[in-house]
This record gives sequence, C-alpha cells and structure tokens, in this order.
Amino acid sequence: MFPTLNYLINYLFGTEFSFNFPPTFGFMVALAFLSAAWVLASELKRKEKQGLVRGIPKKIWVGKPASQWELISNGLLGFVLGFKILGAIMDSVLFKQNPQAYLLSLEGNLIGGLIVGGIFAYLKYREKEKAKLPTPKEETIVIRPYQLVGNITMIAALFGIIGAKIFHNLEYWDQFIADPIGSLISASGLTFYGGLIGGFCGVWWYVRKNKIALVHVADSVAPGLILAYGVGRIGCLLAGDGDWGVINSAYRIQEDRTYTIAHRDSILSDLQALTPSGQPVFFYYGNAVDEVDYTYFKKPAALGFLPDAFFAFDFPHNVNEEGIPITGCQGQYCNRLPLPVFPTPLYETLMALCIFFSLWLLRRRVQSAGMIFSIYLILNGVERFFIEQIRVNSTYNIAGFHITQAEIIATSLIIIGLTGALLVGKIQHKLLKI
Repeated sequence: MFPTLNYLINYLFGTEFSFNFPPTFGFMVALAFLSAAWVLASELKRKEKQGLVRGIPKKIWVGKPASQWELISNGLLGFVLGFKILGAIMDSVLFKQNPQAYLLSLEGNLIGGLIVGGIFAYLKYREKEKAKLPTPKEETIVIRPYQLVGNITMIAALFGIIGAKIFHNLEYWDQFIADPIGSLISASGLTFYGGLIGGFCGVWWYVRKNKIALVHVADSVAPGLILAYGVGRIGCLLAGDGDWGVINSAYRIQEDRTYTIAHRDSILSDLQALTPSGQPVFFYYGNAVDEVDYTYFKKPAALGFLPDAFFAFDFPHNVNEEGIPITGCQGQYCNRLPLPVFPTPLYETLMALCIFFSLWLLRRRVQSAGMIFSIYLILNGVERFFIEQIRVNSTYNIAGFHITQAEIIATSLIIIGLTGALLVGKIQHKLLKI
C-alpha cells in the first residue's frame, strides 16, 4: 500500500524519498473533485448551448482601491501559508511524524508567517492600485454558469469534507469519543454519503443564490459525482484506509506474499489465536470471535485469469497502521492485516466507472430534466447497498436488524431516485399530450 505519495513514487521509479507527504488518499480526493468539476463544466457548456441555463448578470465596481477586507484576507492567507510552510521546513522532523496533525496544530514559524502575509497584502494592494480609476464606476457583467464551476467545486469540497467527517464520526461514535482530536485530523475517516449530503447542501445554497436551475446543475454533475466516487475509491485502495470488506477465509497470505488455500473450518482457530485474552485485537474484526464477519469464497475457475489479490488482500503498509507487524519493516506504516479481506474499494472503483460511462452515454439521449440525476441516485444506491453486504462497517440495531448507515442512506437514495424518475416521466408524458 501507499499511505503517502512518496511510497507510490518510490515503488514506481525505484527512488528512496522519505518525505511522508502528501497523503495518497488526500491526493486522490483532490483528483476526484477536479474530475467532477471537469464533467460539470463540460455539461454546463452543453446545456447553455441548448438554452437550458443562462448567464447571470452581476454588477461590479471597477477602479476601486483595495478594501480593508481584501488586504486583511490576503494577509491572513499569506500568514497561514508562511507560518506552516516555513515551520515545516525549519522543524521537518515534527512535520514528518504526522503531517496532518502538524497542519491542524498551532505549530509553525511566526517570522515566516509575518513576512509572507505582508507580501500577500502588498501584492493585492499593488494589483488594485494599477487598476484604480479617478472615479470608480459600476459595470454589469454576465457570468456564464460554467465560470462558476471553480466556486461550486470549492464549496462542494468544504461542505463535503465537513459532512464526510460528521457522518463518519456518527458512525463510529465510540472511537470519536475516545479520541476526538485524532478522529478529526486523521488522514482517513471520511464517509462518502456524508460528503455527498454535505456537498449537496452547500451547492444547493450557492446555486440558488446565483439563480441557476438546480435540476440542470444536478443532471450536469451526476456523471461527475460517480466518476469522483470511483477516483476516491482508488485512493482508498492505494492507501488502505480501512474501507475494505469482511474476511475472505478461503485464503491466507504468507510473509513472502504467496497465497495458500485455507480449510473452511480453520478460520475460528485462527481468530482465537489472534485474541488470546478474549479481547478484540483489531476493530474491524468485531468485539468477539463469534461476532466476526467472514465469507469462504475461492476464486471461480471462470475467473482464473484474475490474480488472487482480486479476491483477498491484506493491505500491507496501510495508512491506518492496522494489523500485525511486517517483518523487517521499521518506522511508520509497517503493519498488514493478519487475515485477508475482500478489497471492496477495487470493486467499487470498477462499478463506479461502469455507472459513469452509462450516464455519459445516456446524457444526450435523455432529454427530461432531472432524469439523469434520478438514474444516478438509483444506480449509486444499488451499488452501495450490495457492496455493504461484504464490507466492514459499524451497524445500527433497528427493530432487531443490524443495518449500516450506508445501507440506510443507499436505500433512501434508491427511493428518492425512483420517485424522481416517476415524477419526471409523468411530467414528460403530460407535456407530450399538450
């Protein structure tokens, strides 16, 4: 696994970089947002040509000097960057130990912050001075919808990350209570559906503020959302952030990375050997041996061309540092799972890409506003509901049924999507009769 990007670079190019930053998962999340932004911009341009969305007139002042707020905000941005970047350079040992904790701490370099902050404020001042007019004037400009994609992406990212953290900590409340600061600054611990709900709320507010039809924005971004989901799951797979499946008890992985087939009944004795005191050793295995979820599934002959790792994997060097020590490995990220699990991020990546290409092909054929987004909700919900059957997640006990948070939300999305598709279909049918 590649917990930080330098692990991946070293693996691909045979280098020996030891600078553990940036996190691979965070890097892939950034790529996920960029991929969704590209799809949204492309679709908004297409819908503008169709006359479905229009430019937004906006009044601006030209020729005004820099305001106090502009100087202060730019100065603060520069201060934070200088404070943290120079601090990381001056105290690289502290930064390497835990980059996420360092970035969210009060550690840094005060002199660097003041210098860079002053430079940023001065550059904004000079920029405004060059454009200053003797008499500032008000002008009306037209902002085309696709030009707002950058703002939409930033708002979706901010609200999405907040939502993802909130829903993850609600799902694993005991872990959050035990270590609230560690849970908040962890490089992992993001729930996709929390991000989807949080991002939707932020984008809905921004789109409504700018008087753009939400239904067309939803249709435009639907293929991008599932593409971003797939890209994000690549990050989960590469980093080994805990979004994996239940144990596949048919396989064992040796230290030399060779796979062996295990006897169907050997799983219980192996689990008991991992918990000699009767206490759980790994959070994803359950609170007791008899609560551990596992499935015995050997590779079918028809899929013999696929590697064994497609069906069972132990996530060595995972970013969560879960499992047993890897022999000969020193420092951070030196653990692997003692019993292999289903690599569900891989399955979700493949399914997400299939859904993306399906929506991409349908988007020009389906003319009813809201239908593409409804189809996205249905397919997304179905995909996630079924993957939950072999994923490790915290469950809620509702009327005797053990249900995961994702199953609840996925079912809700399917119902909302089906309802939306029926309503859109009825409206389209009535319009055809007119």
